Amino acid sequence: MSAEKKVHPKQADFHRKRAIAFGKDSDSIIKAFFGSSATIAIVVLGLITLFLFKEGAGFLKLYHTSLKEYRLSGLEYVDILKEKRDDYTALSRYLTDIRADWINHLKDSGMSAKEIAVTVRTPEAKAFFMGYMRNGSEMRRFIKEKMDVAIEIRDQHTTNKNLGDTLANYTKKIEAVKNPNYILNEEDRARFILLLKESLNNGEISIEVRTERQFRYGELEQETPLEASDLLLYLQLLEEQYNATERKIKPIDFDMAVLEVTSNYDIYAEILRKQALSIQVALAHAEALNFSHPELAQRVLRFKELNELYFDSNDAHLEKLAQWDPSAKTLFLRTLASFLMGKEWITASDQQDWYGLLPLLVGSLLISVIALFFAIPFGVGAAIYVNQIASPLERNLIKPYIEFVSAIPSVVIGFFGVVVFGEAIRLFSQLDFLSWMPFFPIQERLNAFTAGCLLALMAIPTIFTLAEDAINNIPRHFKEASYAVGATQLQTTLRVIVPTALSGIISAVMLGFGRVIGETMVVLLCAGNRITIPDFSEGIGVFFQPVHTMTGIIAQEMGEVVHGSVHYRALFMVGIVLFFISLIINYSAQWVVKKYRKVGD
Repeated sequence: MSAEKKVHPKQADFHRKRAIAFGKDSDSIIKAFFGSSATIAIVVLGLITLFLFKEGAGFLKLYHTSLKEYRLSGLEYVDILKEKRDDYTALSRYLTDIRADWINHLKDSGMSAKEIAVTVRTPEAKAFFMGYMRNGSEMRRFIKEKMDVAIEIRDQHTTNKNLGDTLANYTKKIEAVKNPNYILNEEDRARFILLLKESLNNGEISIEVRTERQFRYGELEQETPLEASDLLLYLQLLEEQYNATERKIKPIDFDMAVLEVTSNYDIYAEILRKQALSIQVALAHAEALNFSHPELAQRVLRFKELNELYFDSNDAHLEKLAQWDPSAKTLFLRTLASFLMGKEWITASDQQDWYGLLPLLVGSLLISVIALFFAIPFGVGAAIYVNQIASPLERNLIKPYIEFVSAIPSVVIGFFGVVVFGEAIRLFSQLDFLSWMPFFPIQERLNAFTAGCLLALMAIPTIFTLAEDAINNIPRHFKEASYAVGATQLQTTLRVIVPTALSGIISAVMLGFGRVIGETMVVLLCAGNRITIPDFSEGIGVFFQPVHTMTGIIAQEMGEVVHGSVHYRALFMVGIVLFFISLIINYSAQWVVKKYRKVGD
């Protein structure tokens, strides 16, 4: 027989003091509480994920249908026509800038307003500037006519689809009312009264029927109960409404309808030929003008070169129109590429809505780069200083204040950026000693730099706290061994402590990046909300351009969209992209920690 296990008296006393509730001791209760909390967290996360993918899943199908209608209605053909119009518009703006610079130069030379007016209104100047501007009217009128036809085709098709859905609802309701056991309810009463009222304006019914319906309508308005005979009249009104709706449908043969859009190809070619001749005549008058400034003369020469390129592109433009095929298949991959790589986010357009993620993604990444540029050195540097160098007094003073920043509401930081910080940067850029910088003074106080700096302020506590925890986890004997071989405090910190804690520091930076790219309120208030890809040709000046972000577009537009529409589901697709970005960031942070941990071991 085995010996009985002896229990220490104090251990037995400790067991007797444990709290018991519902037949479980305190250890079991605590374990069940935290276990259930983790389970709830997993369930909630799963529900959020399912909801996100459920609402966004239908976007590609709806957007694919929209792009098919865009091609079948001829709007794609019209957009090809508009490419030429937009090129001419850009050239006209260039010429307008030349004229404005000419007037400013004349002012700087000391000429009076009257003398300037005489100079810029000579027959040669009018023939050059005004003659050029008049050349686009015929082309614009032609494109406008084609665009109106294409929009009418697309709108009628959309109307037919909506009417078809309405007919399906009427059919379902009529079948239900025909059931002998059907009983009219309060919803039917309200609908019955409305149909009665609308039928009184129907000129096809007889005077007797109109009188009877008028009388019954008056009774129902006085809260008279429904009668069994009303069921037959209700069914008759539903069928009348069904027939009236059916008559509104105008079937569209896209193959025939789009011919009206693509017709008059020869007329358009002739318009371009006449325009080229007229422009050449207008450009010839520039030879008689004396701009009296080398830079202006150089710009006029450049303007002539651009017009030559404009003329040379006519053949390729016409060839593109001739090869356009409305029956070409709209591939599903094109829909996905149009979303992921699209450069335009245009909603509520009378022509075609576009949902391109690229400007939002670039805006988010640009702001994140600015934020991390400031947050990494300040956050990591502060963590190293507080943990390794600072005295206890400094540590107790600095650490709480840095961590307190994370308690400031993001909307408060956003208001500070709008009212104080953004305006301060704009005024600072106007100082004379900064005039040598090509992108100063900046015009927009709300831009990527303003938002990025404020996001850096919000990311520093995250990076600081996680980086300091990583440094704290370094075994003490590492530091003591370094001192033992004669290393200084700075050498120990930079060559022993920081490299050993590098995995935790990198993880802190990546989680700080996740904090930045997921922020909404600050970027919505301070980034400028311009949905366009920044002009990277401006160098450092790109950081001072207004941008929009993925989180900002969701917060700005979600409250205004129609539930279930393409726009509604597009915003959820943006949320799905953000979800995957956050997933990749967190997975990468864990991978870095595991990799460096294995290397350390």
